[in-house]
Amino acid sequence: KVGAVNCPDTTLIPGGSTTCTATYTLTLADVDAGTVHNSATVTGLPPATAGNPNPAPVTATDAVDVPVPADPKLTLDKTHAAPATNTAGAIVAYSFLVTNTGNVTLSAVSVSDAKVGAVTCPASSLLPGASTTCTASYTLLQSDVDAGVVDNTATASGTQPATPTNLNPTPITVADTDTLPLPAVPTITLDKTHAAPATNTAGATVAYSFLVTNTGNVTLSSVGVVDTKVSSLTCPTAILLPGASTTCTASYTLTQADV
Repeated sequence: KVGAVNCPDTTLIPGGSTTCTATYTLTLADVDAGTVHNSATVTGLPPATAGNPNPAPVTATDAVDVPVPADPKLTLDKTHAAPATNTAGAIVAYSFLVTNTGNVTLSAVSVSDAKVGAVTCPASSLLPGASTTCTASYTLLQSDVDAGVVDNTATASGTQPATPTNLNPTPITVADTDTLPLPAVPTITLDKTHAAPATNTAGATVAYSFLVTNTGNVTLSSVGVVDTKVSSLTCPTAILLPGASTTCTASYTLTQADV
């Protein structure tokens, strides 16, 4: 296992001893196994005698197990690319950089994210120091835009190798949160029109229409129109989603002063 062994003495009298030495460089397989099992054999040749001119060597064997504690670690860095627009239906591209910062190989590497759904990882096994970038996409909801932000937490996990002392290792996990701001752009338009009265005389009724459109990116509530000239102004809805419209109505009776 270790290769060359250096012994300062090659001759030992009865009761004598010598300490031989060697070095060994750990491999990743050793670290993943959690131990280094090593067996060595010592050999010595007794003196030749008249009755035994060619004595056979004597040998002894001993083994040692050196524990190599596992230190599984994982980091996750979740980031986003800004969507083309801050409106419902826009696509957000997420990246998840997963890095093995421990000393053992990690298998079953994956990322879960309840908000974005399926996350794709190009590698499911990471050597120490290695990384993989997982990806996912998310479609903005109107509730996200109305909230002004998408806060999202993802969790990465990986499993260390089984060892004689840990036959069923528990997966390690790490979480990271990404915040995507969605600035509100509330805008509204009004187009007021009329229908020509039956006659251009005092007492005739003018019907007015008020087309109200939400041209912004957030839901508008308490939508209403104020017009001090007309009476009985009504709007069929007080809530408008982005892009939606409502037509309010009112009537006005011509006065002689108007005519």
